[in-house]
Amino acid sequence: MIGIGLLGYGTVGQGLYKIVSERRDQLSYILSDEMEVLRVLVRDLDKKRDVEIDKDKLTLDFERILDDSNISIIVEVTGDLEKGYNYIRRALEKGKHVVTANKAIVSAYFEELSTLASNKGVYFLYEASVGGGIPLIKPLKDIISFNEVSSIEGILNGTCNFILTKMTEEGLSYQDVLKEAQRLGYAEEDPSSDVEGMDTLRKLRILSTLGFGGVITEDDILCDGIENISDLDIKLLKGKNRVVKLIASTYAFADGYCSIVQPRAVEVGSYFANVNLAFNSIGIRGNYIGDLKLFGSGAGMLPTANAVLTDCIDVVLKNQNLETPLRGKGLKNNNKEIFGRYYIRLDSGTEEAFEDVIIEKLHEEPLCFLTREIRLMDLLDKIASYEEGAYSIIGL
Repeated sequence: MIGIGLLGYGTVGQGLYKIVSERRDQLSYILSDEMEVLRVLVRDLDKKRDVEIDKDKLTLDFERILDDSNISIIVEVTGDLEKGYNYIRRALEKGKHVVTANKAIVSAYFEELSTLASNKGVYFLYEASVGGGIPLIKPLKDIISFNEVSSIEGILNGTCNFILTKMTEEGLSYQDVLKEAQRLGYAEEDPSSDVEGMDTLRKLRILSTLGFGGVITEDDILCDGIENISDLDIKLLKGKNRVVKLIASTYAFADGYCSIVQPRAVEVGSYFANVNLAFNSIGIRGNYIGDLKLFGSGAGMLPTANAVLTDCIDVVLKNQNLETPLRGKGLKNNNKEIFGRYYIRLDSGTEEAFEDVIIEKLHEEPLCFLTREIRLMDLLDKIASYEEGAYSIIGL
């Protein structure tokens, strides 16, 4: 018996239980043993849930899972940063394998938990933490075993992509589409982590650290979200044959890297322009593989649960290396060297402070314009000193 202790029974937890229950025979064939969710940590024993479960499996006490010798794999899908981190750390110290979908925990404690797992000779796997249902982390680990990765770039947040797609295709305002996204379950009641770019940043932190082999923290990544983008911005850039996407980009150089999350107006017909609604896509460039593109559902009960189950299967079949994939390279942050052209909207004021960078005006009031190529830090400094109103900045 392969016993799983499940921490959390929300969307992903229920999805995992559903797949394991429905595919019991297939799993037994693949694993040459039965896999079963033996116990589930919840906060409310009596809560009505979409995927029914035997109430005897539910517990309010983490210790019952931690101390159960029949449980060899602990799956953490609580969505809680500090409690989830404590559960994972204690499980690894106990010598249990851990699988998680919690990108906030992986990002915040990546090095610590990876090293602890390696030292204890157990797995710490997190395929579902980036890209939802897209197989990404394991392929990236395989790629870095003999490739030098030079760039990783992608659309990593389905909520933002849904909002921007609907604004582009239907001409709706940001607030109207956000309400629709919340109604449909694509956006949380508090959407700040998604729309301010933090969710995307955490995923990029994980991918960058893996891909380049050195520690790239959340603080090392420049970040701007989509919350300031207006329907006017979308309309004007559409007139320039461009569509706006929230793009995460990280590039390696001889002595370091640049990493940024920012709205970008990509050309109609280009690859990322065709990634719409809640889908995600990631591009990886390596010296041997060339350009690799991965596309799929970035979230959702069953796609994410499938990624979690794949990790559990890898634990049993020992399909991954027990040693930490982190390589400890010393890398220099070169974000100050990011150059580009940009679209700017100023909701009040005049163009005088920006007349040295404007190459084309698109709108008079509010003032919307395109810039010449400029160092991003210089442009941000210029905007920071401009205190006459709100603004939007979108890369070209």
